[in-house]
Amino acid sequence: DENEGIYVRDLKSGKVRLVKGQAYMLSPYEELWEKDLPAVVEELLSKGNTAKDAKGQSSARNKTRAVTYQTPHNSAIQIYDYKAKKARVVFGPELVMLGPDEHFTILSLSGDKPKRPHVIKSLHLFLGPDFTTDIVIVETGDHARLSLKLSYNWHFEIDKTDIAHSEKIFSVPDFVGDACKAIASRVRGAVASVSFDHFHKHSAHLIRRAVFGADDNDKIRNRFEFTSNNLVFTNIDIQSVEPVDQRTRDALQKSVQLAIEITTKSQEA
Repeated sequence: DENEGIYVRDLKSGKVRLVKGQAYMLSPYEELWEKDLPAVVEELLSKGNTAKDAKGQSSARNKTRAVTYQTPHNSAIQIYDYKAKKARVVFGPELVMLGPDEHFTILSLSGDKPKRPHVIKSLHLFLGPDFTTDIVIVETGDHARLSLKLSYNWHFEIDKTDIAHSEKIFSVPDFVGDACKAIASRVRGAVASVSFDHFHKHSAHLIRRAVFGADDNDKIRNRFEFTSNNLVFTNIDIQSVEPVDQRTRDALQKSVQLAIEITTKSQEA
C-alpha cells in the first residue's frame, strides 16, 4: 500500500530509512526502528485515529510504522527535516508521511474571548476565509471605559507555485494572537483620541478607519495585510459595545434615552 510504510535501521551504519508501498523482508543486518514523537503530536494524531482495539478504545500507535497524517482540505502543514535542515509545506487534501528525520511543526494559537495564548494546538493551518472574534477594552478621551466585541474576517493569500511565498504563512507562530494584538492597538489609539459621545455616534466608521486606514482620496481601504505571513483582513464587525464601569453605563443609557425622546418628538411634530 502506497499509504503505508515502515522505518528500517541498518545495524552496521546506523542509518534509518523509510520503506513504503511494498512488501519488505528485513536482512540479517537490519531491524525495525521506532520513531518517537512529542507527547502533544501523539495526542493530536490520536484524535484523528479511527483504529480501535477489542475494548473499543483507540489503539496505540505502532512506532515502527510510518507516521501519516491526512491534511484537511483548504489547509497547509509544515514538516521540518532536522538532518537536511529544511522545511517543506504540504497543502491539503493530501496524505503526509514522515521520513525518519522529519517532524511536524506544531501550531500553538491564541483562542477564547478575549484572546489567550496557547489555547489551540494543531498540526495543520487553515487558510481561510474564516473569522475570529476578540474582546477589546478601550478608553475614550474623556475616560469612559468600554468593552468592544469585534469580529474579523481573514484569509491567507498564497501562491502555491512559489515555495518561498507559501512558506511565509508559518513564519509567525501565533498569527491569531499577533494579528488581534495589532488590531486592538490601532482601535485603542483611535478611541483614545475622541470623546465618548463622538465614539457612540461614529464607532463603526472610526474603527474601520483605524484598522484599514484611508487612501489618497480619504476613502477607507477594504483590507489590512500582514506582509510577514501573507495574512489579510478584509472586514471588521462590531458585535457589541458595553460600558465597563457603572458611570459610563449610566451615561450611555441617558444618551440612548435622549436620542429616543428626540426621535419621538420629531415624529409627533
